[in-house]
Amino acid sequence: MKILLRSYPRSWRERYGDELLALLETEPLTWRVRANVFRSGLTERLRGSGPLSLRVLWAWSVFVIGGMAFQKTSEQWQAVVPGSDRALPTTAFDTVQGAAMIGGAAVLLAVALALPGLLHDLRHGGWPVLRRPVLIAAAASCITAAGLLTVSLSHDLVVAVVFLVFATFSLFAWTHAAAVAARRLPPHRTHTYLAMVVSATMIVMTIAAAAWFASLTRHAPSFVGAGQLAVTGTFMLAALAIAGTAGIRSLRSSP
Repeated sequence: MKILLRSYPRSWRERYGDELLALLETEPLTWRVRANVFRSGLTERLRGSGPLSLRVLWAWSVFVIGGMAFQKTSEQWQAVVPGSDRALPTTAFDTVQGAAMIGGAAVLLAVALALPGLLHDLRHGGWPVLRRPVLIAAAASCITAAGLLTVSLSHDLVVAVVFLVFATFSLFAWTHAAAVAARRLPPHRTHTYLAMVVSATMIVMTIAAAAWFASLTRHAPSFVGAGQLAVTGTFMLAALAIAGTAGIRSLRSSP
């Protein structure tokens, strides 16, 4: 149960954690209860994640997982679609790739704009606050790299699963570290505009991916697996929900 509690922000745990644990001990800890606790914890984290740009950064991290699933699913798709029917899936696939490049460039530009402020903060006492999230993310990255090397040598399924778990954890750990660092920096108006660009690219990629899946399913139903479609759709739509919620709250809070 304490592991589930980690899904909540530390400030929330310190204030309400004991009450939640006491409540959970009074009822069976079913998978539905676990899912609700985890979902509520993520919601609390999003509420305290800061301005629009940081919430969109979290949305982008979630979207990356869906994008990776889409990329893996789309390998060698041309082999199962006749040349005369490739116009729509080709356009959709190229749109996903183009929007991904634009969104990734916007994220990198936001990081570059924040870098001078981050270095200044580190020189003036910011490292103690950032040390733990950065070290956790770095350790997760090292384990992920070791897992990737092991998978490439052994092709073991269990090792592949471990690699995917730590790769996902590493992505979110670095996002958390970036959010912690960004909350210590003064707001940058350009970050808001870049967040809008990233949100737009996620919308475009989701629509294009849906068109690609629909076209491939029509021409080669067995090529797209239900699991791959579920993973891609779940993470892409979840990312859009996070970004959309952030945008709505930003509009409500604006004068």
